Amino acid sequence: MPVATIQFKSAAFEGDMTFTALLPDPLIPPPYSVLVQLHGKYDSHTSWLYKSKLAEYVSLAKLPLVVLLPDGGNGMWADMHPNAPYESMIVEDLWRFAHTMFPIKHRQKWAIGGLSMGGYGALRLGLKFPEIFNSVYAHSSVIPNQTEITEWFKVKGKTKQDMDCFYWAAKRTSRDMPRLGFDCGTEDGLIEHNRRFRDFLKKSKLSHTYSEHPGGHDWVYWDTHVQTALKQHAEVLKLQPAK
Repeated sequence: MPVATIQFKSAAFEGDMTFTALLPDPLIPPPYSVLVQLHGKYDSHTSWLYKSKLAEYVSLAKLPLVVLLPDGGNGMWADMHPNAPYESMIVEDLWRFAHTMFPIKHRQKWAIGGLSMGGYGALRLGLKFPEIFNSVYAHSSVIPNQTEITEWFKVKGKTKQDMDCFYWAAKRTSRDMPRLGFDCGTEDGLIEHNRRFRDFLKKSKLSHTYSEHPGGHDWVYWDTHVQTALKQHAEVLKLQPAK
C-alpha cells in the first residue's frame, strides 16, 4: 500500500510536525474513513509501520481507510505542558489538515487506537472527544489514577483531572459512548492498570470489550492483537472491502 511521510504546520506547536500516512490502494475509490494509530513511549510515527504488519493487514483487507501515524514524542498524547500540546495537535491540527489533504468522509467520526502510552492516548482522547472518535481500541495501556498522575507527572488541578481516563469515562453516557475495546497480555506489568479500568467501566455500566491474552509488553503481542482492533474499527466505520 502507498506510504507517505508528511510534514504539516501545527498551530498548536507553532511549527512543523511529522506523521506517516498509510494510504489505500489507488484502485479503491474514495471517500475514505480514518484511523489514528498512536505509538508508545520512546517510539515514533514510523513504529507501527516498521515494527508491525499493520500496513499489510489494512492492505490485505482492502479497506477504504487512511491510517494516520502521528509523532507524539513522550508527551502522553495530552496537553500536559504548554510546549508539548500533543492533544491539540491531534484533535485540531491533524483533523483540519487531513480533511484538506485526503479525500476522506467529511461528516464521519474517526477511529483511534494505540499501544502502551498510545493506548492511554487512545482511551483518553476517545473518551474526551466522542464528537470526533466513535471507535477506540487500546493495547497494553498505562492507565494512571489520580494519585499516579500527580506522582508521575507533577501536575495538579485541571491538568490532573484532564489527564484522568476515569474522569472522562465517568462523563460518558450510553448515548455518547464510543465503541470501546482494550486488551492486555497476562505477562504484562500493566495488566493491573487494565483490570482496574475494566472494573471501573463495569461498575459504571459503560459498554466496553476487554480481553486478556498470553503475552507481554512487546511487538509480538501488539502485532497479533491489532488485527482484532482493525475488525472493530471496520465494523464501527461500516467499511466494506473493495471488490
